[in-house]
Order: sequence, then C-alpha cells, then structure tokens
Amino acid sequence: MRVWSLVLAGVAAVAAAGADTDAPQFLHPRVPRYGGIVRLADAAEPPRAGSKIVFDITADSQPGELNKGLEAVARYLNLNAESGIKSTDVRLALVLHGPATRTALHDSAYARHTAATNNPNLDLIRELKAAGVEVFVCGQSLARNRYKPDEVAGEVTVAVSAMTVNVNKQQDGYAYLSIH
Repeated sequence: MRVWSLVLAGVAAVAAAGADTDAPQFLHPRVPRYGGIVRLADAAEPPRAGSKIVFDITADSQPGELNKGLEAVARYLNLNAESGIKSTDVRLALVLHGPATRTALHDSAYARHTAATNNPNLDLIRELKAAGVEVFVCGQSLARNRYKPDEVAGEVTVAVSAMTVNVNKQQDGYAYLSIH
C-alpha cells in the first residue's frame, strides 16, 4: 500500500511540475467567450477608430465545431475594445460562402445537413450582430450546396453573392480580409 502511495504522489508531483504556468490569459472585453485576445500594451499598430472591414469567410469547420472565421471577427472586436474603441466606431461586415456556407444555417437545417444536433455558430453570430457586424451568406453558395434560403438563420442576410458583397463593400471604402 505504501508503494502505491509513493507512486501516486510521484505522478501528482510530475503532473504539477508539467503544468503550463506560462499559458496566456485570454481576455474577452467585447464578445464574451469568443475571440480571446492577450493584452499587448506596447505592441505596434493597434486598431484604429473608423476602420471599415469586410471579412470574406470560406473557412470550413467540422460539424458541431465553431467556424474559425467567425472567431477571427470576434477577436477583431475584442482587440478594438481592449484599445478603447467602441463597436460603433468601426464598421464590420462578413460574408460566408464556399465551405463556410453551412455556418449560416438555422439549427434544424444544420442538423439535417450534418451529424450535429445544432449549429454551434449561432450564439456567436448573435453576439457579432449585437456588436453591429453585418452578417451575410452567399445566395449562390446556398444554391450550389443545395441549401434553401429558408434554411438560413434569421440573423443572417442572404446576399445575391459573396462577390457582390465584397465588391460593394470595397466600393464603400471597406478593407478586404480573406479568412479560409
């Protein structure tokens, strides 16, 4: 019995010694639970008020997993908040297309088209919308993937195409960021 106690104590000591005490502390100042950032007070090129960005998201995710493109938009909002910039001081839009199209589906449609029981992206989409982000899905990608417009979550706007969203936003002075 004493040998097992010593072995277990040794295992516990090794596990404690291997714990990552240098793990970054992620902050979520604007979008709770999503897009965590680290504080870098002296880093160059902080966000600026007045930015206008269209995020072109084609990133795929496994059924039941969060889309990394949406997570990137949340991270940008959190970076702004950490720099003292209000969400009303930036204009952001995102468009989902290609493999990211199913990210826009409501829960029952997502379940019908995947092995997941619900769409894990909808809470984050709601958070992004609450922060003023325009959320679009490409109507052409819906058709090509055999999704119907009535399968799209109510928080997402069906656009004619991702191309038209990207061109129109760039003509309106938005910077273009591709996330795939």
